[in-house]
Amino acid sequence: MKSVIHAAAALAAALALMSCGESKPAETAAPAVEQPVLVFAAASLTDVMHTIGDLYVAEGHPEPKFSFAGSSALARQIEQGGVADVFVSADEEWMDYVAGKSLIDPATRHTLLTNTLVLVAPSKAPFTLTIGDGMDLAGSLKGGKLALADPDSVPAGRYAKEALEHFGVWAVVDKSVARAENVRAALRFVETGDAAAGIVYATDAKAAAGSVLIVGEFPAGSHTPVTYPAASLTGKAEGPGKAFLEFLGSDEAKKAFVDAGFGIAQ
Repeated sequence: MKSVIHAAAALAAALALMSCGESKPAETAAPAVEQPVLVFAAASLTDVMHTIGDLYVAEGHPEPKFSFAGSSALARQIEQGGVADVFVSADEEWMDYVAGKSLIDPATRHTLLTNTLVLVAPSKAPFTLTIGDGMDLAGSLKGGKLALADPDSVPAGRYAKEALEHFGVWAVVDKSVARAENVRAALRFVETGDAAAGIVYATDAKAAAGSVLIVGEFPAGSHTPVTYPAASLTGKAEGPGKAFLEFLGSDEAKKAFVDAGFGIAQ
């Protein structure tokens, strides 16, 4: 009888050990879901960034979320805690501003694009003017307004003021200037005929072809070179910001920039 009891006890112990030794199938961790990149970009990049956003989605990424404004406004938003992964400015000065406050990752900063500055007029009220010393820009306005992005803060307006000062006509046209919050707003003044002329980027004029005509191009030496630096914000060098910055340097993105009239920085 004792042998039977011992045998039963041994069997029970063995079954218990087997039960303890059983392992559940390992749970497979769900793949991390890629988050959409949040991009603060200069207003002059509006159209081309939407095109690049479509290309980015076609590569399998989530649709980017863009916020467009004057570079100065975007820099101030970043300073005040605005949430973004990437900042693309229309000048080095405002990128320097956020860099000076340790708000971007300096290792990710690079100059992405170039642009040119042009004088435009409404297509329904064109005029001719040779840009250079002694040009009668004030006379060409015929009492109308000259639309500029605010030259006190916005890159496009600052470049425009530099160019007009270079040719000695800023003091003459200053009182005729209609200051806009960004370069696209200045362009709209010209498109609607609320301004007799405007100074914008060549890419803006191209985007508004049919509504405005280019009167002339300001030579590069008349103002600070127009460049577009890009960088990840502090703490955002990895993840969606890194992937998007890398895509901006792809052949597809470069083609989109060139098609829109931008130059690729060397």
